[in-house]
Amino acid sequence: MRKIAQNVRAKFIFATLSFIFIIIYVNLFPRIFGQENNIVAVIFTIMMSASMVRDLTAVPLKHLMIQAFTMVMMAVCACLVSNLDPWLALPVNFMMIFAILYAFTYEYADHLYFPYILSYLFLVFISPVGFSRLPVRMLAMAAGAVSVIGYQLVMGRKRVAVTARGILCSLIDFAQESISCRLEECDSMPDRNEVHRQVCGLSQTVHDRRKKLFQVSDAGFAMIDAGRGLEHVLLLLSENELWSEPEKQEELKAVRSVLNQYRAFLDGRKDGLPTEDDGMFERVGEIKDALLYVRDKLQEMTSPKRRTHICKTALSPKARLKAAIGVSPVRLTYALRTAILLSAFTLFVQTLALPHGKWLLFTLASLSLPYSDDVQPKMKKRVLATVIGGVSSATIYSLIPSAGGRTAAMMASGYLSFYFADYTGTFACSTVGALGGAVFMSSFSFADVGGMVLVRLCYIILGALIAYGANCLICPYSREKATVQLLKKYTETAELIKKLCRQGICDIQMYYDLVMNVHMQEEKLRRNAQISGWKEMDVLLERIRSQVRQEHRRYADRPALQTAE
Repeated sequence: MRKIAQNVRAKFIFATLSFIFIIIYVNLFPRIFGQENNIVAVIFTIMMSASMVRDLTAVPLKHLMIQAFTMVMMAVCACLVSNLDPWLALPVNFMMIFAILYAFTYEYADHLYFPYILSYLFLVFISPVGFSRLPVRMLAMAAGAVSVIGYQLVMGRKRVAVTARGILCSLIDFAQESISCRLEECDSMPDRNEVHRQVCGLSQTVHDRRKKLFQVSDAGFAMIDAGRGLEHVLLLLSENELWSEPEKQEELKAVRSVLNQYRAFLDGRKDGLPTEDDGMFERVGEIKDALLYVRDKLQEMTSPKRRTHICKTALSPKARLKAAIGVSPVRLTYALRTAILLSAFTLFVQTLALPHGKWLLFTLASLSLPYSDDVQPKMKKRVLATVIGGVSSATIYSLIPSAGGRTAAMMASGYLSFYFADYTGTFACSTVGALGGAVFMSSFSFADVGGMVLVRLCYIILGALIAYGANCLICPYSREKATVQLLKKYTETAELIKKLCRQGICDIQMYYDLVMNVHMQEEKLRRNAQISGWKEMDVLLERIRSQVRQEHRRYADRPALQTAE
């Protein structure tokens, strides 16, 4: 009960404000675009919150055009699938689903495909429109794209500054913890893997904020290097056993003082960073060069000039296009398999005119996952959530026959979903809301509502079995297979980075693109290994990253390193 109370307190303000915003949005939107576009309003309440897993604020106009084009195409294809003969609509449906899945599935970052594919199925099955109403539907979808970018600009306007500052402050805190351990002669040093995860987080932030491929600002480069520099400081503090000697204690205290100045600068409590002339670096000993490197990078990442300056890449347009396309086996296999599955069963549902066949399609979309290993656990959660939500619905709606009461119950279930992090809880709430819509005016007794619950449960069990067969038996793509392929790519990227450092970096954009990719690959490998229980992965990653770090330090120590020239 204490944990529940803490969770409610932590999420109350955000959940309440978000719920109020959703209520206003779904009531205002249909008044502008018509009641038939009420489902579009619902779609974009899902889209707005889901879009926050990616940062779209660096180039909002570009992302607005992408979002608007995607949404309008979804509306057009959904209209064709709803109104054409099912066999004629099949290729249109397949191409749209494949495009959504491939475009919004990511090899390293969190996936974003599900809200798009779910929204597309909503347009096809819940509120289809005829060709005469298609222009208004297209306009509504374009307006929804504006809502997504507007939500990003409001909710994520300070994301990059807060994220970068938070990560760098965390790295400084880790360094301070290392110093305390050295001074107090304790064994509890910061976890190296956790430190490196923070550095990988910086690369992810810069990657999401880049204007285009191979167009990262000098400040972005400096941000990554500031994190790498602080990681190097931490390694010097943890690996050198001489720090425990009494004569080194004053050096450690001097290092702590310098790091305090860095943190005050990042927190906004200090306008500038210490210089070599003010004497702060006189007593830090052999770690001086590493601290000066970090100081220089902190200055560069906060310089207005560096934020706007972008070094041009020497790569040809053909090489850039090839890098942009970058066919991914994971994405291609998943998009192809799921597009075939969903388009085939859309044809099945439409041909047989199944009255509640949409629940079968929603289940297939939810349980068709990139890795076959994840399908069975999610199957169990979805069926369990359906049972919990179904029993709750049967009880609630049989006791509340009035339309107003049922509306209140549906709204309450939506509000409660904000407090659940696990899929079982959120989908149980969704089941209550979905069944509320299905029985809103037609079913009043426990038996009536229970019958609708049973119909939904049968469709979901059928969908779960089909999804399991297609994803795990007929065309499985395991996490192990994907991890082996990614490990090979990671090793090749790391070797290329080492080679560039040895030969001298002539294309700074290409170099940092490789650095960001190797960091994101490493983080994905670590997560896959953690889920699969591959303990030896950490040792392998540490060995390769140590080699990359060593080559980078050799290159960074050369006087010729000028990222902004």
